[in-house]
Amino acid sequence: MRFFAAAVSVLLAMVCAAAAPRPRAQIAVVRAESACAAADKAYAASLANHVSRWLANGGVRADIVGDGALARDLAGRRLVYLVTFQKPSATQLAALAAYRARGGKIAALQSYSPELASFMGVAKPSNEPRRAAPVSSEPAAGGWWVANMFASEDEDEAKERFVCSIAAVAVPGSWNAAAWDARRSRRRAADRAKALAQKPRPGEMHAVWDHTGLGLYPGDWPRTMRILRANGVTDLFVNVAGAGFAHYPSRILPQSDAMRVHGDQLAAAVAAGVAAGVRVHAWVLCLNATRATPAHLANLSKKGWRLKDAAGRPTVYLNPSNADVRWHMLSAIGEIAARYPVAGVHLDFVRWYENAAGKPRNAARVVETFVEAARGKVRATRPKAIFTAAVLASYPSCVASVGQDWKAWISKGLIDYAVPMNYTADAAKYAKFMACQGESPAIARRVIGGIGVTANESALTPGQVIDQINAARRAGLAGVALFDLDKTLALRILPLLRLGLWK
Repeated sequence: MRFFAAAVSVLLAMVCAAAAPRPRAQIAVVRAESACAAADKAYAASLANHVSRWLANGGVRADIVGDGALARDLAGRRLVYLVTFQKPSATQLAALAAYRARGGKIAALQSYSPELASFMGVAKPSNEPRRAAPVSSEPAAGGWWVANMFASEDEDEAKERFVCSIAAVAVPGSWNAAAWDARRSRRRAADRAKALAQKPRPGEMHAVWDHTGLGLYPGDWPRTMRILRANGVTDLFVNVAGAGFAHYPSRILPQSDAMRVHGDQLAAAVAAGVAAGVRVHAWVLCLNATRATPAHLANLSKKGWRLKDAAGRPTVYLNPSNADVRWHMLSAIGEIAARYPVAGVHLDFVRWYENAAGKPRNAARVVETFVEAARGKVRATRPKAIFTAAVLASYPSCVASVGQDWKAWISKGLIDYAVPMNYTADAAKYAKFMACQGESPAIARRVIGGIGVTANESALTPGQVIDQINAARRAGLAGVALFDLDKTLALRILPLLRLGLWK
């Protein structure tokens, strides 16, 4: 009985310990919710998760909290990271002032609020991310103002080290730099060993998405293309146009500042790609006005082209049912195909806004008609161009949610390849994507699996990238496309793929 009683006591103690609340960390990552635009909440959450992951990787203990009760959630903290705060309320600023008065430190990461900048003593804050390396901070009252935290072209490891170094200053003893360096060395050795054990598969497509449309070195496309080719990349999707911008001298779409500064990016990319042996695909944001200026967005609203959400607020998505919208974007696609010897045209945002008001019952048919017409525009002047579309991985639910029946597009021969955006670090979820996309040889050989190496939804280790590529091969896919062309991809991922998988 004594033994039994002792065992019960130990078990009860273990249960109580497990049920006890975790002590509050001295460091918190604050996720913008009301302090950012409603349309940016998911983006802000993903960035806050990145910061939390970087700290955890560095052995720094931190809690992640929302911005709804700062006075409560900042109690007992010594350091808080404010992630993408765009419009903090007076109540939130008051809570931050009280927190700072107690000696708390603040690291504002890519937060462009003039009110927050004034509060932190930062003069003339930029309202646009500055693409620069390395990540750098500006002097700020009681903390750090880091305008280019996520826009920086630094690789992820550099960003991780940066946020951990802030923790070390604000909370001495919270981060061990020597231990971090040692772990990095061991991790890199393991990554290299795994990469060397891989085997190539001839004939598959090794694609990369370039979200900026400017390459790794704006103004120097040959340098970017040489790096890509040296690392086994066969195809590049270059983001050069959308309803809100054009990186080339378009007669239809508004020209971007990047085009005015660096010149015709599509012409430069195509020429450099031909010289290096990398196929360049013009990536077009079809039914979305991302990157549009406020004036251009206002003009699109005046024309009645923008979709509204369920609350009646205008979105950056355009209405696929509007004949003028379709004609406008089809004209831009035709312009690209007629004027540039691109190896392919890559459609993106060929879908409805998920929560659009007034979405018709034939939403999928409307989108399919647009895809079919876009194919006709490309084939009319560029019959051998590869015609692809970036699509949601969540098939078949994406048919009902956004009208994107991409398996039907494959079956009907409307696209040469679908490129599902399989952006996840969850191995089980990725396996489900592969089962869907490889369900039959006829579908699989027309699918290029998108992998979110540095996407907002996922940030993968080299080992995870290797595993996902191998899973795509086992599913019989035609190849993979990696998101996104940045320093992490160029310095950490591609050189390892070149050792085996992409040899």
